[in-house]
Amino acid sequence: MNIFFTDQVRGGVAALPEREARHCIQVLRHKVGDRIHFIDGQGGLYEGEIAEAGKKTCLLKVISHKENHGKRPYRVHLAVAPTKNISRMEWLLEKATEIGLDTFTPLLCSHSERRVLKLERLEKIAISAAKQSVKAYLPQLNPLTSFEAFLKEAPAEAGRYIAYLGEGVKESLKQNYKPGQDVCLLIGPEGGFSPQEAEAAVSSGFTPVTLGESRLRTETAALVACHTIHLLNA
Repeated sequence: MNIFFTDQVRGGVAALPEREARHCIQVLRHKVGDRIHFIDGQGGLYEGEIAEAGKKTCLLKVISHKENHGKRPYRVHLAVAPTKNISRMEWLLEKATEIGLDTFTPLLCSHSERRVLKLERLEKIAISAAKQSVKAYLPQLNPLTSFEAFLKEAPAEAGRYIAYLGEGVKESLKQNYKPGQDVCLLIGPEGGFSPQEAEAAVSSGFTPVTLGESRLRTETAALVACHTIHLLNA
């Protein structure tokens, strides 16, 4: 089943964005009268009938609408230092969205090697992943944020954790997290968080945890953390 995306739904009528419309009409050869499914990124899963079809436009009459499709009783926030190789960060966002992600914040840390991000590109990847996995909610994508600024405005999730490889960190995420809690997970750059950053995070209410005995790449650690939360809530 092909899934499309649009945030333009008004009064029983929806309009696909140009990119989605071109794929629907020109690539998949849908025509007036065909029925397709689409999401709005806010929890809505729809079935619509194509009322108008052009090379760059597609208007739909809403046939059915399911609200809060796939809504979970807990929220997952990943705050991650982007990798030098941007394709690895894009891969992370894609897979985390497929698994289930509510908020994604790129962090600028002391050891960060990437200091520029294109949110528009990340938005396209998140939309594609949501459609692929039939997720009706799109993750909130925040701009690149300095570690210090993030801590000052630290989200109020009940569970706050920083994956840290420093000495003395013994307990795992699995041992600390309580199922049903909203969670914010801090994942550092390839060089890891600095001791000063780890100390600042702890002072801001984040608990240092391990993700296992292996030393993981940034994107692997973030995906492991995200998946662990979902497994503990299964």
